[in-house]
Amino acid sequence: MLSVNYLAVLVCGVAYMALGALWYSPAVFGKVWMRGIGKTEAQLKADFKSISYLWAFIGSLIAAYGIARVLAMFDAPTLADGVKLGLVAGVCFVGASFFINDTFDARPRSLTIVNILYHIVGFIVIGLIIGAWR
Repeated sequence: MLSVNYLAVLVCGVAYMALGALWYSPAVFGKVWMRGIGKTEAQLKADFKSISYLWAFIGSLIAAYGIARVLAMFDAPTLADGVKLGLVAGVCFVGASFFINDTFDARPRSLTIVNILYHIVGFIVIGLIIGAWR
């Protein structure tokens, strides 16, 4: 079994969530995102479920673990390897999946772009942390 640094995975999960809090804040892309999903801030507050954050955190940990697992397959992974893997995984897997689904769901293109870019940047951050932690 290849070695995965579980503390680094935990830190990546927290970093991914922190990035999301910033990314989807009204100061960054929150207003575009709310328009894209067709909800107001008041509606989001009324629909708020704290369990959603738990599920999002679990998803963040799974993504971080996946990148850590793939990087563990490298001989001597570097920070640059982590960034490249994060970029490729973000674009090819998450980005392509969102693009396909959002096209058939007739989601606004601005929403698709905001969501895809969040995950690409998030995967790069994960790759950077895992690659640097070695």
